[in-house]
Amino acid sequence: MTLVLNTLESGDYSEQINALLSGTDSKVEIINTAGMRIAHCIGCNQCWLKTPGVCSIKDDYESIVKKLVKTRNLWIVSDTRFRFIDYRGKKVLDRIMPMLNMYLTFRNGWMRHELRYHALNVGLIYRGIGNQELLEEWCERTAANLGGHSLGVIALDKELNGATQQVEVPSEITQAKHVVIINGSPRAKKLSNTDKILQSFTKGLEEAGATYELYSLSNRSEWDSAREAFMTHNRIIIAMPLYVECVPGTLLEFLETLPTKREQPAQLSFMLHGGFEEGRQLRLGEKFLKSLPSQFGCFYGGCLVRGGSFMIRMFNEKQTKAVLLPYRGMGEFFIEKGSFLSPELKKFTSPEQIPWPFRMLIKVLFKLVLKKKFNNFAKEWGCTKPLNSKPYK
Repeated sequence: MTLVLNTLESGDYSEQINALLSGTDSKVEIINTAGMRIAHCIGCNQCWLKTPGVCSIKDDYESIVKKLVKTRNLWIVSDTRFRFIDYRGKKVLDRIMPMLNMYLTFRNGWMRHELRYHALNVGLIYRGIGNQELLEEWCERTAANLGGHSLGVIALDKELNGATQQVEVPSEITQAKHVVIINGSPRAKKLSNTDKILQSFTKGLEEAGATYELYSLSNRSEWDSAREAFMTHNRIIIAMPLYVECVPGTLLEFLETLPTKREQPAQLSFMLHGGFEEGRQLRLGEKFLKSLPSQFGCFYGGCLVRGGSFMIRMFNEKQTKAVLLPYRGMGEFFIEKGSFLSPELKKFTSPEQIPWPFRMLIKVLFKLVLKKKFNNFAKEWGCTKPLNSKPYK
């Protein structure tokens, strides 16, 4: 079966969608998600560690998961913002995590989570102005993450494809020692790895003589203050975890509420982290983030990229401090250098790719050590079922 999730808020595109997919060999079912209750993924990991395969959020998305376990081809139909899919399209992809399980493996040389059911092929149909190259790469990566292949990326408005938004960017800014930091993780602050990373990073800022203010997008009551700070200060850092090969849908929604014109110039920098160790897992997200500042009338101040953050929640205090300590140094580095644009930061990302012999060793560790660690951690959460169980099959 081919399942189509149409996230467009206006217009009936069913006829066009069916025409585009007329060559599909299987039955096509279109679900219009505009009228459905679908929340953002909050990164709680319960679908992996407490109720395997079942999302903790009780809304209309569960009916979609039940259809996904019976389909092989998934198409997302989405509007675009920032030449990428909009937050509505990203939101339905972020919630697809129950289709994977907690255990780790390698597929085509890339570290991935095991499939809970079967491989899913993914395609994208978009309306508006899109970066075709970026969207194709994102679709390929998303499909690979789900064990399948890309079905392609199709523009509904072909006459708009390739158009760019021109925003005048000032030539220079004054490097102030006050930094506005926005935590773009959807996970509650007390459970957020991004928040723990920022706690270490801001210590480095303070040691370098800087001040800062921090806002967390997981708390909607802080959005107004975060917007005001974004528009009135000239040094801004947005930090976030990798979510389905790019940035979280929650962050995209926040960005869509921001004005694209500023009264004063600003430097916009980013911190992007991911659970897997390899830096290459984060490069597509970095590419997207690099395109954002000019669309808000800002300078690009670089992106601090680092993997290996998933285990922070499972480490003991000593291990956690060892993982977080380098970020403290990066806080000092940012104030000293003025940005994350220094070539030497590539060393901070290391390793870019795990060499083949080490991948073989890691496979053994998965079986002998990590699998048991995940099982024990799940029991502490009250999990009573195997982590690879299939509740909807």
